[in-house]
Amino acid sequence: MSYDELIELIQTYTIRTDIPVEMLMRLAEASLRPIAKHYLAEKTVTLTVTDEIAELPTDLLEIRAITGAIGKIYKPISPVATELYDGEIGYYRVGDSISFVPHSASTVDAQVTLLYRYSFPNLTDTQSNWLFERFPNIYVRAILKEANRWLKDAEGVATEDAALKEELGILAEDDRDGRKTGPIYWSPSAWQ
Repeated sequence: MSYDELIELIQTYTIRTDIPVEMLMRLAEASLRPIAKHYLAEKTVTLTVTDEIAELPTDLLEIRAITGAIGKIYKPISPVATELYDGEIGYYRVGDSISFVPHSASTVDAQVTLLYRYSFPNLTDTQSNWLFERFPNIYVRAILKEANRWLKDAEGVATEDAALKEELGILAEDDRDGRKTGPIYWSPSAWQ
């Protein structure tokens, strides 16, 4: 499905050509960003640490992991009460940066790798994103939910909300399947 086909589909569903689809799309995207968790929404970046502080990427939604030199363990901590062991380095978020707290026998690496969940970009006629490419029905349902709100159709909102939840369930299942790692065991007795 293309961007133009999505716009046309929304207009067809609502039987309205005057509906502000782009505005409704932005509202739908804003509500989807915090809940659309998927392995395709993750990326890594190298952060430079200065005075035990590093600036976070502007598209960060959630920190998944931080890694540094071999043998050092980076773990999330409370900025108030911290118990660290040799080789551990704690971290906590402060606004748009991350603060590192090393164990007394450790030092923070000059560069660390951040694995994080990022905010997908707005869908436009010139730019796509992983959510639309892989799960276009989520976009359709989320925009139709916002369209029904705009049309003041409570029953339509409830119907599209239920459909959106089904689509988000499919997204969550695909995420679980995509994260499965390790060996696959086959037992001949299971097939008899």
